[in-house]
Amino acid sequence: MAEMIRIIVIDDHPLFREGVSYTLQAQPDFMVVAQGESLDDAVRLARECMPDVMLLDLNIPGGGINAAAAITAAAPAVKVIMLTASTDEDDLAAAMRAGAKGYILKGVAARELVGIVRSVWAGQGYVA
Repeated sequence: MAEMIRIIVIDDHPLFREGVSYTLQAQPDFMVVAQGESLDDAVRLARECMPDVMLLDLNIPGGGINAAAAITAAAPAVKVIMLTASTDEDDLAAAMRAGAKGYILKGVAARELVGIVRSVWAGQGYVA
């Protein structure tokens, strides 16, 4: 069996977060180990669950950029991917400075999201 990719999804919109989690969980090599909706959730769950990948919304309470910086400092093995509606280049630059390995726009198709998560997990960067 292929190695399981452990994933946490952080977004303050429950329907979106649950939909992304459902999409990812449908993959035989993906396991969504936790979900959350804020900076505090993101940092706590990163420490508790030590996921391989964390999908972070930019606009969570406490700030997605702050969460990315805190997680990459506390748990550098976690690959942070921003999953956002923001096309602002300053947001992209701030996310990359904070340690994000990927930057995906929320309009992405499910199949494409799955491929991007796999490639970032394997060590490649991704910018939409």
